[in-house]
Amino acid sequence: MSVMGLAAWVLTASLGGYLATVWLRHGGLQQRRAGVTRLPMWLVTGHAVLAVTGLGAWIDYLLSGTLPAAWAACAIIVLVAGLGFTMLLRWRPSHGRHAHTETTAEQHFPLAAVVAHGMFAAVTILLVLLAAEGKP
Repeated sequence: MSVMGLAAWVLTASLGGYLATVWLRHGGLQQRRAGVTRLPMWLVTGHAVLAVTGLGAWIDYLLSGTLPAAWAACAIIVLVAGLGFTMLLRWRPSHGRHAHTETTAEQHFPLAAVVAHGMFAAVTILLVLLAAEGKP
């Protein structure tokens, strides 16, 4: 279960890296003014940095077998999921009076990649929690 969690986490991170590349290629770093982007820099950066930190904690658990590292990874992945869900809610298109008129970098995300990233993230969370609990 632990190695499956690692594989799922790496796949999720790879999809996240792809989405980050799309965001960067379409000017995500230049869209820093309030009201231009729905994904502020702190949200994107926080999600990515915490995800990599959690993956590091999970790898530490796999190499050392220390349970605190496993539970640290679990706590971090829950925070990462919260930030990711926030990005998902902010990413959805809006047509109200506060809708953006210009195209933002995140509007270039392929729907299939966003869905796959979220689905693999959910599987990762489940596998990591089960492995930390010691379930077979």
